[in-house]
Amino acid sequence: MKRLAWPVGCVFAFVLASVAASAQYSGWQIPEGGLDEKSPLQPTPQVVQKGKAIFTTNCQKCHGATGKGDGPDSNPNAPAGDLTDDFRTSINPDGALFYKVWNGRSPQMPAFKSTLSKEEVWTVVEYAKSLRKP
Repeated sequence: MKRLAWPVGCVFAFVLASVAASAQYSGWQIPEGGLDEKSPLQPTPQVVQKGKAIFTTNCQKCHGATGKGDGPDSNPNAPAGDLTDDFRTSINPDGALFYKVWNGRSPQMPAFKSTLSKEEVWTVVEYAKSLRKP
């Protein structure tokens, strides 16, 4: 029976992670292949600083000053995502972050494709990635 516990535990963990990842993208408009897109920018100090400025203006009111989802406009019943949460790192590659910002998800997350350029969104992505726990 002990020999079955490890494989069963691994299958359970895989299924749980798959369900969590699937739920993570529910309602988000991410085109086919979008999850595989990589940022065209390098996370230089200048890019991260510019991303922080854009984040402060557009995202901080919901995601909070440190990206924990605790901003004053975050809905307590459906809080903004904690961008520092290590769990989200594996399920939010560059492309997922880009399309979540670009397309938004009504009513919680506004789409920024009409207010920010693609380069500005990628800049925010680089800043958001800098908030992640190492």
